[in-house]
Amino acid sequence: MKRGELRRQLRRRAKELRAQLSDARRQVRDRVAGLEVVQRERRRRRLKQAAGLAIVIALLLLIRCDCGRVSPEVAAEVAPVVDAGVQPRPTVATASKALEARVERQPRAAFTTQAQEASSWLDEFRLQVAARSPRLARCFSGAEHPGALRWSVALNPSSGAVSDHQLDLVGPDPDLQTKQRECLERALSSPPYALAGASEDALARRVSLVIEF
Repeated sequence: MKRGELRRQLRRRAKELRAQLSDARRQVRDRVAGLEVVQRERRRRRLKQAAGLAIVIALLLLIRCDCGRVSPEVAAEVAPVVDAGVQPRPTVATASKALEARVERQPRAAFTTQAQEASSWLDEFRLQVAARSPRLARCFSGAEHPGALRWSVALNPSSGAVSDHQLDLVGPDPDLQTKQRECLERALSSPPYALAGASEDALARRVSLVIEF
């Protein structure tokens, strides 16, 4: 084999090894970035940066407020100069008198309103959500500490179906993983809720609950 051919093969092999090494590094970085510890540290770093930025903004606002004030010494220096030959115009003290007025009462039409009845099916809905606690707890298997979940949803009382889920964790770690969100929506949606106290023509309404796990 000639030297030129051997060099070309070595260069081609070195190029392939560099490409493989680059792919391996990229895979390692992706795996490290997906670790929960790394994500938590990144969130803490962002919170520290946001807190530092808020402190700097507060200091800038305080400095701006202090600059807007005029000290008594500066006020005395910029006080207007009055010519001794010109007599100042005397000020006339006017006695301030409070204005007194009375507004006659106008007749108003009387009307009656019906007292809004409490939704009896709302208590049934809360009880049925609480009964799904074991299924909801499985969505947080492996969690380091207990917490609470704020759930807001559109509820159709007549059919018991829910839609338009809004899930927010309450606590120091507000992030909710995609798998946990899908698990919670399945557990909270199926099967539909049986609300015996709801009428057939009841309108859908938005309901918010706090669920502890």
